[in-house]
Amino acid sequence: MTTPDTAVPRLVVVDDTDPSIQYTPSTAFSKDSAGKLDGQGYGGPVFNHTLTGLSGTSNNGSLTFSFNGTFVRAMVAAEGIYGWYCNVDNHLITSFTVDTSQVTNYIACDSEGTLSGTTSEHTLVVNFFFYPDSPTTSSLWLDSIQYQPLPSNPLDAVTLRIHNSDPSISYSNSSGGWSFQGLNSNATDLTGTSMSLSFNGTSTTLYSVNFGSPTEYNATTAFYTIDGKSTDFDLPGSAKTSNSGGNYTNISNWPLFTLADLSASQHDLNVATSYNSTPQPQYLSIEYFIIQTNPSNSSSTEGSSNSTGVGSSSGGSSSSHSTPVGAIVGGVVGGVVGLAAIILALYFFFRRRRRSAQYHSPGMLDLSAGTPPLGHYGPNSGGSIINSPPPMQSVSSSVRPGSGAFSPDALYRDGISPPHSPSAVMDSSVAGSVAGSSSRASQSGPDSGRLVSMKNAQSLKVRDEQLRRSELRLHTDSGVRLPAPNEREVIDVPPTYTED
Repeated sequence: MTTPDTAVPRLVVVDDTDPSIQYTPSTAFSKDSAGKLDGQGYGGPVFNHTLTGLSGTSNNGSLTFSFNGTFVRAMVAAEGIYGWYCNVDNHLITSFTVDTSQVTNYIACDSEGTLSGTTSEHTLVVNFFFYPDSPTTSSLWLDSIQYQPLPSNPLDAVTLRIHNSDPSISYSNSSGGWSFQGLNSNATDLTGTSMSLSFNGTSTTLYSVNFGSPTEYNATTAFYTIDGKSTDFDLPGSAKTSNSGGNYTNISNWPLFTLADLSASQHDLNVATSYNSTPQPQYLSIEYFIIQTNPSNSSSTEGSSNSTGVGSSSGGSSSSHSTPVGAIVGGVVGGVVGLAAIILALYFFFRRRRRSAQYHSPGMLDLSAGTPPLGHYGPNSGGSIINSPPPMQSVSSSVRPGSGAFSPDALYRDGISPPHSPSAVMDSSVAGSVAGSSSRASQSGPDSGRLVSMKNAQSLKVRDEQLRRSELRLHTDSGVRLPAPNEREVIDVPPTYTED
């Protein structure tokens, strides 16, 4: 079974006269431009009214065509007794038997899904031959080659076949007038029904089905509107062919109208039925459109993009190549804003870190040299350290394992002052100002060491009195308490503390 048009609704058509098709031997092939087979069978007129093939049985031959695409098929016309076979890239593809009463527009062979997903160039070879008993009147002709292009193909100045199932074709079917009438067509006989197609191209032709069996239909009219201008055209009555035995028949590939010499730009085409009183009027049927796309040097606003306007086909044969300006501008602006935010965040981070280092760096006391300690110096301080806290003393150094019962006095044994006590601050200040220097000892004046000793003795006496009046309590919680008025001072320790 041939691949249905609904699976490949958008195909590039290469006529038999195109120089990209090579015939071998060239002397065996002849051309027909008189359309001698057009009225022979129900296949309808051949494409572009031309054929290239073998007339008579004295020679066999072949043709070769190279393309970039994901599907290909060969269209032929023939009479008498004949045969063919096809291959792509030296691989045999399916050939099809035909109804000899059709005569024209046969699908000789197609690649089915064998090329799906490929992007490289392919070569199609079609071999024509006759049998020993073929009548001398037999003939076999190439009509066209049709292939599905790659999505990256710009489709500049090509002949494009758009099937009626392509999403670029829109049907106004609120009344239900459009329906499938057989022979691969959508058709209507109701007044006021229409369809529309937007495309980029310099010409277009609508192909339909002329219905005549089993019912004979009468000629009537319809109209199209292109870029806002309306024109009537004929829907012909039923017709006969040479081999239909004098009966009316259904004929495919029937051209209804051609619009040529259009500007190389986008066009909006609408086709609709007309109101008339004709009994049993012919159907307005849509089989496919043939469009000659814009050349690559088109000056239209659409550039060289030849999308048919509304979406892309399921085969992905049409693509838009316009530059996404909005996405580019958005990306640039977003990148600049993000970079500025990062720079600003780094600036404030290092500024805060610098200020933190300036105002909170500790004043370390250098006991090994006569240099003043690091710290902050106030005006008129004479080199004395301002707001420099004394070194912290570890409480654990006063409590030794195995020392027995805990004694509050042990916390301050050997003259160790409690942290941040007045005596500690005084000692730190004096020590920091004279450490490592013997020049100050020879100066006249009160003995500073004696004054310090007297003050230390007074402080320790007061502190010992406070400790004798203190009470030690062990808490099982956090140990935080606020003393009540006139209550003895309580020394709180954490719940993990033991006397050992």
